Amino acid sequence: PANTTYNMEPFDLGTAGKYAILSKTGISSIGVSITGDIGVSPITFAAMTGFGLTSSSHGGYATSAQVNGKVYAADYAVPTPATISQAILDMGVAYTA
Repeated sequence: PANTTYNMEPFDLGTAGKYAILSKTGISSIGVSITGDIGVSPITFAAMTGFGLTSSSHGGYATSAQVNGKVYAADYAVPTPATISQAILDMGVAYTA
């Protein structure tokens, strides 16, 4: 019905809540700007296409002119693999909550 109201309780996203986009399968740029961090796991940074990524000096994240935030992938320098893997786990818990 058009006038239905839903009262949903907020739920905890855990560490997944810090990401604007978080994916297990890949992220492709369509030329729009993204505000916030993005990340992929368990796949590598190669699953993020069209962003023109530039690695940070320590290799823990990358940047892109299209992302107003940081870009993370499971194959970046420690501690990124553990951090992004936990975010993916938290995303799954939130999805099934």
